Amino acid sequence: MDLQFFDQERIVAASSTGCVTVFLHHPNNQTLSVSQQWTTAHFHTGPGSPSCSTAPCTGVVCNSPEIVTVGEDGRINLFRVDHKEAVRTIDNADSSTLHAVTFLRTPEILTVNSIGQLKIWDFRQQGNEPSQILSLTGDRVPLHCVDRHPNQQHVVATGGQDGMLSIWDVRQGTMPVSLLKAHEAEMWEVHFHPSNPDHLFTCSEDGSLWHWDASTDVPEKSSLFHQGGRNSTFLSHSISNQANVHQSLISSWLSTDPGRDRIEITSLLPNRTLSVNSLDVLGPCLVCGTDSEAIYVTRQLFS
Repeated sequence: MDLQFFDQERIVAASSTGCVTVFLHHPNNQTLSVSQQWTTAHFHTGPGSPSCSTAPCTGVVCNSPEIVTVGEDGRINLFRVDHKEAVRTIDNADSSTLHAVTFLRTPEILTVNSIGQLKIWDFRQQGNEPSQILSLTGDRVPLHCVDRHPNQQHVVATGGQDGMLSIWDVRQGTMPVSLLKAHEAEMWEVHFHPSNPDHLFTCSEDGSLWHWDASTDVPEKSSLFHQGGRNSTFLSHSISNQANVHQSLISSWLSTDPGRDRIEITSLLPNRTLSVNSLDVLGPCLVCGTDSEAIYVTRQLFS
């Protein structure tokens, strides 16, 4: 259901059997061995559930030494790679299916669920309640994927069953800052580019794979960037040193000014294929996997 590198040698896999496995990769003979396994990380309980009813583990996120998992059972587990048991479990974190998870800051995680809610959890708090709940008003459209802006932790992107791309600012309000009409069917994954986060990538059940470019400068924006004689590239790279007021000015994803240039969208698959289920991006390369049992690689994203 999900797959993440834990470090250079280890890979964490989330299974539909409810099991979470840490594999060790042996590069000399290209094999995998199991280095750690939590077989019943996710399971259904309560009336109507058989005693051994496993629940799919739908998502996993790693931040060494920690691994966080979520599942169809609405449970959140915090594992440490050297511990046999979960360090922390929030049993009834959600009454609905949790579809994906990501770290917001080190002790905080974000989850998305099947009733259109984005929840923030703080592991420093003892209770089983989220510290914040954000949601799309009205329609409870299931959210399938979430990613956090690599430089600005308050900027979050989600995608769901209706194919819409939602951009959230978790510092303010409980609703998305912008809703962008996107795919014609479920959006399965959304990823900010790790080193060039004005660029974002989404893939869908409808067979499309899109590159969203929000970096287009408009004159007002560039004059804003030149405060104090700094140029825009310097500002955007030294974002963590700026005050909060500057951060919201700088994030191209939070601009709600209708006068600014539209986001440019490029389709990366020339011919529609079957569902594009997963994607990853690093440097100039993007890779995705589809229901047609094909892996597509784009090697020149920015050319």
